[in-house]
Amino acid sequence: MRRETYFIKAITPLHIGTGQGLTHIDLPIAREVHTGFPFIPGSAIKGCLREYHIKKVARNTELTASMIDEILQEGEIRGNLNDKEKKYLKMLIDIFGTAGEGSEESSASAGKVIFTDARLFLFPVRSTNGVFQLVTCPYVINRYLEDTGEKECFCLDLPDDTAVVYFDRYPNIDEVMLEEFTLRKQRNKKFEEIISRIPLESYQKERVLCVSDSVFSYMVKNYTEIQTHIKINRDSGTVESGALWTEEYLPAESVLYFNLFYEKQNLNLEVPEFFHLGGDITTGKGLVRRLGNAN
Repeated sequence: MRRETYFIKAITPLHIGTGQGLTHIDLPIAREVHTGFPFIPGSAIKGCLREYHIKKVARNTELTASMIDEILQEGEIRGNLNDKEKKYLKMLIDIFGTAGEGSEESSASAGKVIFTDARLFLFPVRSTNGVFQLVTCPYVINRYLEDTGEKECFCLDLPDDTAVVYFDRYPNIDEVMLEEFTLRKQRNKKFEEIISRIPLESYQKERVLCVSDSVFSYMVKNYTEIQTHIKINRDSGTVESGALWTEEYLPAESVLYFNLFYEKQNLNLEVPEFFHLGGDITTGKGLVRRLGNAN
């Protein structure tokens, strides 16, 4: 089975919700149960790419997006379509599958592409050393190596007061400050070799550093973006009583990766350079950029 690994960067804050929260945050983001790390469910990625391809087919045929979606829901390619339209619809069914909600003869069929969850790889943290740094940890790196089929292991027992830097922008300074953390800088050739293979922009690689697993876990749980929202009464122009809530976002500049698995070689699945994920799209949230393919 063929694997393609894509890295994406949050251009604007990103909210993939899990419903109402039980903590002080009313609308928290999705987090892994075992680690507490933010992630993007594979269903969100699949749904976004499905919508992108439906609109792409609509632009190239006489079909509307709603008509295409209805056909995919039913799982039946109607006979009154021309050959070009049937070809496009067959491609969409191959990639995304159908729901089988049409006639009794129609049945749901799974798509031929597996969409994995997008896992966090780099998390932005404020710093006095160049505005912000992009933080990762040994556990995240080893998980990435495993997810991409690499046989190597990043074995590094890193103390909580130390950070491994990829590029030392301030060689005359022995420490790096991340929020309230002051960490001693260190270099590691294996870390540098792994990061050099990641499709990041130059300004990103200059900011990459590795902290201990425990420090990273603390940062991703406490340094996300929390926004407070209110509802204004139309008549009085003041805040309505009780209409106050908080919403959590994965910060802009966060970097995640996900895998696509498939066997068929000519599926014509495209991952666009820019697309939206999650909620609050109309207020500018959820814009992400494809950084590249790690294969």
